[in-house]
Amino acid sequence: MFLSEIKSLPFGLADFDKEANGEDDIAHKGHFYGVYLLCSQSLDSRYHGKCYVGFTVNPKRRIKQHNRGREFGGAKKTSSKGPWQMVMIVHGFPNNISALQFEWAWQQPTLSTRLKCFPELKRKKPKESHFDYNFRILNRMLGVGPWNRLVLTIRWLETDFERKFEEWPLPHQMEIVSGKVSITASQRKRNDILNPEGSATVIWNSECHLCMQEIRQPERSRLGCTNPSCSLTCHILCLANYLLGNQPGHYIPIDGECPICETHIKWSALLQRKRLLQGGNAEEDDSDGHGELSDIPDVDSDVEICDQSE
Repeated sequence: MFLSEIKSLPFGLADFDKEANGEDDIAHKGHFYGVYLLCSQSLDSRYHGKCYVGFTVNPKRRIKQHNRGREFGGAKKTSSKGPWQMVMIVHGFPNNISALQFEWAWQQPTLSTRLKCFPELKRKKPKESHFDYNFRILNRMLGVGPWNRLVLTIRWLETDFERKFEEWPLPHQMEIVSGKVSITASQRKRNDILNPEGSATVIWNSECHLCMQEIRQPERSRLGCTNPSCSLTCHILCLANYLLGNQPGHYIPIDGECPICETHIKWSALLQRKRLLQGGNAEEDDSDGHGELSDIPDVDSDVEICDQSE
């Protein structure tokens, strides 16, 4: 994980046993990076049950593109082999680069420097389905660095495919949820995150509460608490070092307690709030379903890892 990635914002959405209530969870446009798994429901036995791993910033639109075909933005490897179901998606990556690296490793476990040391991932087991093979790779990936320090959400989109992560337990900060996710650019939703209790505009101090030095470039280097009534103002690096505590060798914390109000805070939530306060939407994609620049890597990396066999 590079130090520059602390400017980005992963986020989780719910607790382990959350059930879908008929409403989509909301993610903010330009702030969502997901790696999904498709499973073919084709009547053709050559394709039925095959899997495909891809990256997207808008899951609902992406599955429509796959099912409409390559000429509508779908990937070459999925054209005419569906219909496809998006059965799960992993999201909360700090940026699109991190998500694309995860996508590539999931597609290519025998080539990934993080995974090639696990010989059990080289091929499917006898009678193992393509889906179960992909799930086994994912289970191992989530426990391996650097991914095991990300605050990721593993979202089941189709209940028929749900499995428990029993072989390798997930890191404590990761969440498993069920239900759809919608992408919105709603200003109201943005304000709800910034001021969940209807509090006034954030008031910043000019000095860092931890090092007591002036914050010279506040737009780039300042962080506060997610508690809207807390006055915490810190340099990003000062707060990161405080939350890391006695975890040598790491640059990016996972979570900890606010040094002022002692609220339990997640690093990802701090960065999400910072970007929303800045009004940042640097990687916003179009909304008409065409020219989805953020999804272009799908075409370059459309590898069906399910075809690896003994």
